[in-house]
Amino acid sequence: MKKIIIGSLLTAGILLAGSAQANSIDKNVEAHLVKICEAIKSDSKYKVNRAIKNSGIKAKTVSEGLVCNGYDPVTFAMVNNAQNTAKYMARKSGVDYEALLAKL
Repeated sequence: MKKIIIGSLLTAGILLAGSAQANSIDKNVEAHLVKICEAIKSDSKYKVNRAIKNSGIKAKTVSEGLVCNGYDPVTFAMVNNAQNTAKYMARKSGVDYEALLAKL
C-alpha cells in the first residue's frame, strides 16, 4: 500500500512538473516572436531583419524553429503573399524556395 501511494505521488509530481514547463514562455520573448511573424507578413526584409535583431535570437534559429499561425516562416510568408520575405527566410533556413512554391 505504501509503495502505491509513493508511486502515485511521484507520477503526479512528474506530470505536473512537465505541464508547468511546457507552458512557461517569457512574455517578452513571446512578444518578440509575434513581431517577427508580423514582419514576415509585411513582406519587408528590413522589418524582418530589425525584428530578429531586436529579439536577440539568431536568424537561422528563427527560420528553423518559429511557427506563425501553424506554418513555418517560409510557408507563412508565401500564404500571405510576401514573396520577398519568403525568399529571405528560405535562404536563412536552407529551404529550396522554388520547390516549396511548387508544392503550394
